[in-house]
Amino acid sequence: MNEPITNSHCDWTLGLNQAVIGTVVYDGLLIRVAGVHMAKEPAVKYPRRRVIRWVLRFLTGTLVRILGRYKVEGLENIPMTGPVIIAANHFHFVDPPLLLASAPRQIEFVAGAVRPNAPGWTNIFPNLWGFIPAFRGGYSRSTLSSAREVLDQGGVLGIFPEGGSWAKFLRPARPGTAYIAALSGAPIVPVSIVGGPELLGKGRAVVRVVFHPPLDAPIITTKGPARRTEIDAFGETLMEAISSELPDARKGRYAEDPAVRAEALSMSEFPWDEQDELRGS
Repeated sequence: MNEPITNSHCDWTLGLNQAVIGTVVYDGLLIRVAGVHMAKEPAVKYPRRRVIRWVLRFLTGTLVRILGRYKVEGLENIPMTGPVIIAANHFHFVDPPLLLASAPRQIEFVAGAVRPNAPGWTNIFPNLWGFIPAFRGGYSRSTLSSAREVLDQGGVLGIFPEGGSWAKFLRPARPGTAYIAALSGAPIVPVSIVGGPELLGKGRAVVRVVFHPPLDAPIITTKGPARRTEIDAFGETLMEAISSELPDARKGRYAEDPAVRAEALSMSEFPWDEQDELRGS
């Protein structure tokens, strides 16, 4: 039994089963209060959909091995217990299936509620797997809350820091990944997915999924504009790690080729900031 928490107006005792019993003095009257504290059920339980996800993972892995020369590297960099964020580049709609087929632990993905760059038939896969919807261009409490719940349960959260698969080369990270990591304290494993766009082309393309050593969650100590600066700085560190195994033509602003860097810098960092139809709550 825990020690009572007391002050001049109330006396509360918390039991091991979180039962709450107390007395409150109000307007000269002694009122006894009894109740039970009920833990809130998470909106997204981890793990979930075990059978269908096992089937999808098996089928995806088999198909990738048939279509391409598939190689997974750095599995030793994924913590096998506890919360972790898996953060990868995103050039094509095949990237999420490649990631879930490669990781040894079940991944709970954060994905766009609207996917304007993917064919309509590709919605079948995320709907069967299940995902946490993100609303591009806007702040979503539900997305943030569900992501934290997965990590609080010791789960694996999969996220694409660029916020979409709309460019042919790597783009800067949006703030969400670093923000979730800072709030949860979960480490982030950067991942380079190489050859995804070529997987459905002619021949058997080389496809590599490379898991890099984990990064510690950022510790954000400032507020206002300085806070965003800290978050963006961590995003740069994350994207540099992801870019390290990508072909130079795919590295964008992180490329050695000045022409690739110039093209990347000439493009908008994020095309959905002003599109209200992609916002959510």
